[in-house]
Amino acid sequence: MSAPLTLDQSAKSAPRAHLFGVSVAMVTPFTESGSVDLARLAAHAADVVAQGVDGITLYGTTGEGASLGMTERAAMLDAVKDAGVPADRITVGIAACDPETAEAQARAAFRGGASRLLLAPPFYFKGITDDALFTWVTEFVARLGDASPEIILYHIPQVTGVSFDAPLVRRLKDACGAAIYGVKDSAGSWDHAAALLPMDDLAILIGDERLLARAAPLGGAGAISGMANLLPGVMRRLVHAGEPQPALDSLVGEIVQVPVTPLVKALVGAARGEDGWQRTRAPLQPADASVVAALAPRVEELAATQVP
Repeated sequence: MSAPLTLDQSAKSAPRAHLFGVSVAMVTPFTESGSVDLARLAAHAADVVAQGVDGITLYGTTGEGASLGMTERAAMLDAVKDAGVPADRITVGIAACDPETAEAQARAAFRGGASRLLLAPPFYFKGITDDALFTWVTEFVARLGDASPEIILYHIPQVTGVSFDAPLVRRLKDACGAAIYGVKDSAGSWDHAAALLPMDDLAILIGDERLLARAAPLGGAGAISGMANLLPGVMRRLVHAGEPQPALDSLVGEIVQVPVTPLVKALVGAARGEDGWQRTRAPLQPADASVVAALAPRVEELAATQVP
């Protein structure tokens, strides 16, 4: 990130190799015609950064990254930078199964000034071995040998069907050195997170907000968080102070019962008082309006607890 961060004393009981902080897993708004709504994206990015988050992540799962093309990606990166978000506070999602496309997405990020990549595994073929995945990642790193990427391995097997388990993560870090910056663990399994947390030469990022307070004093470096779209101040306290948030845990528990990305996006629209955020790109469908109506007041109530 662009400046050193300071931990509250309550979160200092274990060392952190990197204090990553809170990066908002940005939702991607669309216009009525289906194109990316760059103006809304830029305004939302500027707002969450102004509320104290440490950065933003583009083209992740919450941002429908696998449904975005190269031209759209470049325009989105330019739009958030034009809104005042520094490039060194932007993480860029990579979602591709072939090495050529993965490299092209990475190099587009580098041209835009971003060096931190959230790397999903190749997700089309299932049942692949750790050796095969090791080969794919190390070949990707080799393709970027003239750059200095900071790669965050993205473990979200409920979406990709492919896992970055702890032994493979250790092997990749040992083989690739500084190119492997960290791991985002979005599996929602404490056992998996606990196996990663002792790796103090990596930034261990927890994707399930319900595990963050438990992970922070054990060396958790932060989060790339979809809920930070809605509650940036709450998420900052949770990550930087390791402060439990039972009301947030309860809300997240309800959100994950339905398709998460459309619901978070629609809740952003409700929080901002703007119509149109419910639009998704196929194959995703918009969130159920009754669920949005039921949860929006809970978000508003939690948002009122945020420290300015």
